[in-house]
Amino acid sequence: MGTPRANFLKLMNYEQPARMFNWNRPFGFYQGRNGTQYWHNTVDRWYREGLSPEIKTHAQLNDYFGADRSLRIILKTDVWPLNEKQVTADEGEYETFYDSIGALVRQFKGADFETSMPEHIQFPITSRQDWATYQKKHLDPGAPGRDRFELHLDGEVLIESDPEAQNFAEAQEIIRNSRWPVEVTAGSLFGRTRDLIGLTNLSYLLYDDADLVTEIMTHLADLSLAVVQNFLQHIEVPIDTGMWWEDMAYNKGPLISPKHVQKMMVPNYQRVNALLHQYDINLVGVDSDGNLDKLIPLWLDSGINFVYPNEVAAGNDVLETRKKYGPEMRLVGGIDKRALAKGPAAIRQELDRRLPLVTQGGYLPSVDHSVPPDISFEDYQYYVQLHQRECARYL
Repeated sequence: MGTPRANFLKLMNYEQPARMFNWNRPFGFYQGRNGTQYWHNTVDRWYREGLSPEIKTHAQLNDYFGADRSLRIILKTDVWPLNEKQVTADEGEYETFYDSIGALVRQFKGADFETSMPEHIQFPITSRQDWATYQKKHLDPGAPGRDRFELHLDGEVLIESDPEAQNFAEAQEIIRNSRWPVEVTAGSLFGRTRDLIGLTNLSYLLYDDADLVTEIMTHLADLSLAVVQNFLQHIEVPIDTGMWWEDMAYNKGPLISPKHVQKMMVPNYQRVNALLHQYDINLVGVDSDGNLDKLIPLWLDSGINFVYPNEVAAGNDVLETRKKYGPEMRLVGGIDKRALAKGPAAIRQELDRRLPLVTQGGYLPSVDHSVPPDISFEDYQYYVQLHQRECARYL
């Protein structure tokens, strides 16, 4: 049957796999950790509906549903050092706190936080002086500990290491022998800039001081380039994919104009992606919510060649995307999570609509983001079984 890693690479390179790679991207926060697509509230519902209470971990959940996953190499291509969470007000079901990047936010406590957006009260960067201070304190490529990385699987840290650590050879062996595809973080340009400045503030700044936005994004790319290069020149084992995180669109299109993406982001993507290609990492993906249509040609120009989760509610249709942009852009996701809450007939209709794309290759059909708690245990089981059977028929 081949390993899941081998099947993933064949599917993404338009070759015939032994079976479908049933990718479960870790969007959810079951037990407060990111390792499956399932929200904690979703799993709580499933326990009430028949899921065995003996299934308690990410790995057990993923195994139960026959999910494939990836070995994730988390590099410090982002804010470092992170801040300790500092609670400033406790309001019962809410709390106000400074988060890990220094933003002051108000949010639900407990499991409800995962299905709610935080209310931002104050952002770390409000001026050029703030940027200069923050850059020096939290975005220094040479900061102590920058070269440390973590290997993540099923919501657990398998190992933390760096090129000088005694366990570095062990980390190399885990990557070399992984049965799951291995991905390495590439960084974030728009997503992190937005989090540090705020979307509204950033939207004004693009016109009031575009040079500052360019400076921030260029520095974030410089940071990624330095950290990724240091890691790759030491690790000396094959890595399968590079991964960007952006979340730079909503249901009507990009949160930043394509003109600004072309000017500020594409050249910076290209620099980092060229480095990945230099180390034979030729599959480079981006995670972004929202309608991706106007972004895809820009990402293709930048060296990004697969996108996910292709949310249907935001207007994405994987079949139409393939028709428009061809096989160069691989696609992941695209199965409407809303259909899974409507029962077997709707589930079958949704799969009948999307799965014919499997015959073309370069498409990994999966739920278009996390699995919400309005999906019953019975319906999700039906979806998994039908998905696996129908994918086998189309391959």
